[in-house]
Amino acid sequence: MKAKQSMDLFGEALSAYAQGYRSPFYLKDSSGELFKTDLSKYFRKPNQISRLERNLISLAHGDILDIGCGTGNYIPLLARRGRVIGIDISPTVIDVAKKNGCKKCRVADIFSFPTTKKYDTITFLGNNLGIGGTVNKTRKLLTKLSSLMKNDGQILAIARRVVHKRFVSVQLRPVWKGQVGARFDWIHMSRDFISELCDKTDFRLTVVQGNQHYYLFRIVKKPLSV
Repeated sequence: MKAKQSMDLFGEALSAYAQGYRSPFYLKDSSGELFKTDLSKYFRKPNQISRLERNLISLAHGDILDIGCGTGNYIPLLARRGRVIGIDISPTVIDVAKKNGCKKCRVADIFSFPTTKKYDTITFLGNNLGIGGTVNKTRKLLTKLSSLMKNDGQILAIARRVVHKRFVSVQLRPVWKGQVGARFDWIHMSRDFISELCDKTDFRLTVVQGNQHYYLFRIVKKPLSV
């Protein structure tokens, strides 16, 4: 396999998929094991999303920020619930979203997101709560989110169910058409561990719903002490 560093290989793969090309896409962990990723899930229609996703969207309201919006397939549904903007770190993915008719999205990194706007709802679909990659950076993520939320705002997140461990931090590389993309970190956290991190950031976590594989979390700011 030819090793080629690409900061946006995932975006290139999605762009090609949108044009009808079906080359398999993988994520490779630090041990070299490959995990195939089904790119079709980023192009699902509203009637194809899961019950957990529908329930998350039904709880969204007001000014909504969708983090890691990807191809924008959730944006039309969120737009029915309020005034939504989606952000993604990948310029190529945002280009795919806009070509797909999603105009309410922009290129941005949540850690340096330049806005003074406060949001009623911040959403993490697609297990995107793991974007911090490490425990320390996840703490920074929660602090950043707090600064973007209205006092009565909420974070809605779907996260993979983790058992037997407090968290699992992994290093991954995208692999597509013989190219190997740049490494990135991802973290999967147990419900109790996320709750602990929230407590230390003056948040309160509630499990809205769960199934065998995922939880739907609602995270709000703790009330100020009188």
